Amino acid sequence: MTYTNILYKQGYQKFIKNAKNAGIDGLILPDMAIEEAKNYLSAAKSQKMDTIFLVSPNTQKNRLTKIAKATSGFLYMVAVFGTTGVQTKINQYTINALKSTKRSVKSIPVGVGFGISNAKDVRKYVSVGADAVIVGSANIKIMENTPISKLEKTIYSFTKKLKNQTK
Repeated sequence: MTYTNILYKQGYQKFIKNAKNAGIDGLILPDMAIEEAKNYLSAAKSQKMDTIFLVSPNTQKNRLTKIAKATSGFLYMVAVFGTTGVQTKINQYTINALKSTKRSVKSIPVGVGFGISNAKDVRKYVSVGADAVIVGSANIKIMENTPISKLEKTIYSFTKKLKNQTK
């Protein structure tokens, strides 16, 4: 995950080729508007790089369809309005949007992220149809608050708890 200006400055083709050579399979550019994505999509396709676009709970159906057609890998649904970070509850509007998105976009997996921080959240999103659950800020918080000597074990344990909720 990075921002479009980094790719744009280096050149889409060059950046994506270097990313692919480094073992990266897909890119998430949260600020890449679908209307501006033609050159990016062309460069990504030439390198067989997945293009993961974001939608939100209030993305209109016609726009959702357009975004889903350009997306490969998975469609990233932002779970909350506002910024990412550890949240305290799952909103009904997100569950409704996830179900609606899944009905509209049958050909690509839908991952949910932003504000997901515990096993209960993962279980809930999987139970209502999420194909993937993305946990970022909670991992960052662990990294900030864990001594380096215990970091790998702590992240492993946390991730295992989350993954167990997907079964």
